[in-house]
Formats: sequence, structure tokens, C-alpha cells
Amino acid sequence: MSGLNGTNGQNATEETFWRGVDFSGVTVVLGIGTGRLIELLAQQAKAAQGHLVLLDFQPAHLQALLPLREQAPVLLVRGRYRQIPLLSETVDLLVVNGVLREVPESLLMRIFEEFWRVLVPGGQLRVSDIIEPAVVDHALAWGERNRIVRKLAELLQMPTALAVNLPEAAKAMRSVGFENPKATILPGYALTDAWLEETVNALRNMASRVADRAKRDELLERDIPRLIASYAQGNQRAAERFVLSGRKVGSLALEMEASFTEEDLHEQGD
Repeated sequence: MSGLNGTNGQNATEETFWRGVDFSGVTVVLGIGTGRLIELLAQQAKAAQGHLVLLDFQPAHLQALLPLREQAPVLLVRGRYRQIPLLSETVDLLVVNGVLREVPESLLMRIFEEFWRVLVPGGQLRVSDIIEPAVVDHALAWGERNRIVRKLAELLQMPTALAVNLPEAAKAMRSVGFENPKATILPGYALTDAWLEETVNALRNMASRVADRAKRDELLERDIPRLIASYAQGNQRAAERFVLSGRKVGSLALEMEASFTEEDLHEQGD
């Protein structure tokens, strides 16, 4: 249950945040998101005469990106993140965009080993995702949203993908051997009335599938109104994001040093 992540991101000139990065090699992106990041990276790869590989397991997601192949050197590949269908040591830059939260903590080491496998020596890894919101006034609505989603997941016996345990992810990254891992915490985007409407509608739809009438009524008559009341307090924001980066030890990768900012792997709406 990971489809309740919508926020309205701030408008930014994303191109400036990738300036100086060498895209003339092979860049692989795990996590398509809304497609905005993909379009940007496709432009960069075309300009640098590089190659962009987009990996997703959902055929519909890949189908939506077919027009990109007419504009840039883009290869669409269907596959799972935990077993990337690429040869070892073939990727210069691996961008993991909003999908690490789908990996159980017990499998974090394994997934980072897979990231390590496909990167060339010296290759770079950039992971962007969200963390559990802090208990602060501006995160009340997001916290309520997560609480309700977890409650629904338990009642419907479904998994959730709401946040990443950043300390555990960084620990796994270091244990695999990535050099100089760095984590940057980024502010969450401001929530809007449109976000609230979309979220409430989605929660009501899921609540309607709960067989236990008492639990269903509790969700509709108590939990969702609490979410609305939290949002009404004003100045509500989504969960904080992070960028976790590191380099595979070695020296065969393209030189891709650049100054990145918080909009590194900017994705609106998740």
C-alpha cells in the first residue's frame, strides 16, 4: 500500500542540479515515479551521448514511457529491483528513486549487494526516499495518514511501503563496502487541499473493503476525521526526504563528481 504519497512539490529548475554530471556512460534508474525525473535524465543522457536504462516491474509504467525512446537513447527494461537484470559491473550511475521503502529491513543488505554488483568500480549510487515523520506540529497530518494506512494494512492483510529506516539503510550501505556514504535530510513538501482530498478519498475507498463493520465505521467516523482535523491546523508538510549517496571502491567509472543539492533526485508526487 504505497500509493498515498502524493504531494505538490515546489517548482524548481531541476536542470541546474544535474549540471556537471557526466551522463556519457550508462545511467540506470530504479523507480519511475511521476516521470519528471526520467524526462530530465533522458535529456541529459541525449546531450552527453550516453545511455539511460529505466527499470520497472509494471508493464503499464514502462508503456507510458515509450515516447521517450523517440527523443533520447532510452532502454526500457521490465524487472525487479532485488534482482536487476543487468550484467555485473556495467552501470556508471545508479539512481534509486523512491523504491527503497518497498524493501523489508531484513533484506536491505541484500539489495545493496545487488546495487554494488551492477556498478562498475568507482560507480556512484544515489538513493532518494522518505523517512518516518517526526512528532512535530507540521507533520501531524502525515503522521495520521501513516497511522491509518498501517491500520488498514493490518485489517486487509496487505503490506505497507511508507518509509525507510535511514540508519539501517546507511549501515547496510557501509557494510557492503560503499565508499564515503553520505546522507542528506531534506524538508518534506507542503501539503495542499488537493493532497487532502486525494488522500481522504483513497482512504475511504480502502476502508469500504474492510469486512468488520465496527472497524470500518471507526475508520470512517473517527480516524479519517482526525486526519482532516490535523491538516486543518495548517502549515502541514509531507515526511522528510533524504538522499543517501556513495561510491563503489575503484577507479573505472566515468568522472561524475558534481555539487548536488536537496533537489538531487527530485520527484513530485511519488
